Amino acid sequence: MLVQKQIHVLLVSPKTPHSYWGGQLATWFVGKKAMHIPLPLITLAALLPTHWSVTLVDLNIETLSDAEILKADAVLLTGMIIQRDSMAEIIQRCRSLNRHIIVGGPFVSSSPDAIELREATSLVIGEAESESLIAHIASDIERGSIQSRYLEGGKPHMAQSPIPRFDLLKWKAYGVMSIQTSRGCPHHCEFCNVRMLNGVTPRYKSASQVVAELQAIADTGYRGNVFVVDDNFIGNKNVAKQILHAIIQWQRDHGKPFRFYTEADMRLSEYMDVVDLMVEAGFFAVFQGLETPSAEALKETGKTQNLRVDAALSARLLRQRGLLVYGGFIVGFDTDDPSIFERVRQMINACCIEIAMVGMLFAIPGTPLEHRLKREGRLLEQRGKDGFEETNIQPMLMSRLELLQGYRKLLESLYTPRQYFKRAYVALSEWKQSSPGHVSFREFLAVPISIFLQGIVSKYRHHYWIFMLRTLFQHPNKLARAFTTAICGHHFFRYTERVVIPRLREAEARLLLEEAA
Repeated sequence: MLVQKQIHVLLVSPKTPHSYWGGQLATWFVGKKAMHIPLPLITLAALLPTHWSVTLVDLNIETLSDAEILKADAVLLTGMIIQRDSMAEIIQRCRSLNRHIIVGGPFVSSSPDAIELREATSLVIGEAESESLIAHIASDIERGSIQSRYLEGGKPHMAQSPIPRFDLLKWKAYGVMSIQTSRGCPHHCEFCNVRMLNGVTPRYKSASQVVAELQAIADTGYRGNVFVVDDNFIGNKNVAKQILHAIIQWQRDHGKPFRFYTEADMRLSEYMDVVDLMVEAGFFAVFQGLETPSAEALKETGKTQNLRVDAALSARLLRQRGLLVYGGFIVGFDTDDPSIFERVRQMINACCIEIAMVGMLFAIPGTPLEHRLKREGRLLEQRGKDGFEETNIQPMLMSRLELLQGYRKLLESLYTPRQYFKRAYVALSEWKQSSPGHVSFREFLAVPISIFLQGIVSKYRHHYWIFMLRTLFQHPNKLARAFTTAICGHHFFRYTERVVIPRLREAEARLLLEEAA
């Protein structure tokens, strides 16, 4: 009789530094410790041999003890570029405790030679579902012969992706749950690393896989928002429609327990049949890469799909059909001069996008942009931890100091409470609300917290009450969404004021000293 070797693995999700995306300064309003679940790790857990024991530790909601590391036969770690400092610390702890640590994820796949990864026992480059890859790694762990590197054997079909182990989560600590229906994007944006990591041919799970994941989430007892983390939900609109039909039926059969939001390119407003299905399925918002008002920059970076869409009209049409629009914007393209900051500000205000993620152009490792800038001698050493300190690009039509100063002033303008609530009210007015969905008791308790901290204590209480009272009298059925919008605003106000602007000013001071020298 074959005796299976008992293996205990520790899955670790690294700490994510505060960011606009993270919402860390607002999650406590609803009693949460982090916004997003570690979906990659619970997917990995489902791929491991069923006779192994698995422990998950997410440093965004809990601490990692030496005892937990010592108990493990191997530690499995994954993470993004923004998490690299935390990843380096975890790797060092594991090696100091003489434990094997195997590291994968986007940071490893894009930068396998990064200094932060040098002490890892092994690096996994690519997707774990790749045929026989995880079986190979598992066999080597059991035999005690772990290789220094593992490579995917080609992009796996999404049918090979299992139902994530949602049961491993301490789900009450998170603001939203997540699923993934596809990977890859058909576009060729120069600055984006999606095609390098996930390919240009969108790969989708089947409709039955998707609803099985929704059922697994529902079985935990969770009700509320679900982030569909696809690179581009409409990469293949026909397959997306099949999935949406299945979600619609599942939602009807289960009392509509979930509300969804996702990412999709600017073509979405041309596919109103898809939009209507999304709203019927319970989608309430979409994030889009609007990027820039500059046609020259869009051509330069290969994002030509945006050229055929009027951004302001598109945002209005989507809201009128039921989808709030959040947007990503970039400054610092080769064709950008100092006038770009005012043009971007005007674009965001014209589109009435309250949640506008604006960043300086940054050459992500492995992207066509990085390769081009290396050839041109314009790739700079990265000195900050992210794009909020300094870009790694030498701009063409302005100095680095002009880029930093213009970027800082743009953020200071966008995230004043007055401007934020002004955009938010127009967006909320235009938004066609579908059924409000499930509201938890903890979300209900966030209302008096918001009223007290934002409406009474905060310095921006005047703008808060103008926004809330206008909504109450003009759109009372949207009051719940107004509170959510206000709470999100608190994060953006505080993060901009206390973190981003001081760091940008420090970077400006460094550049001034360099120029003076």
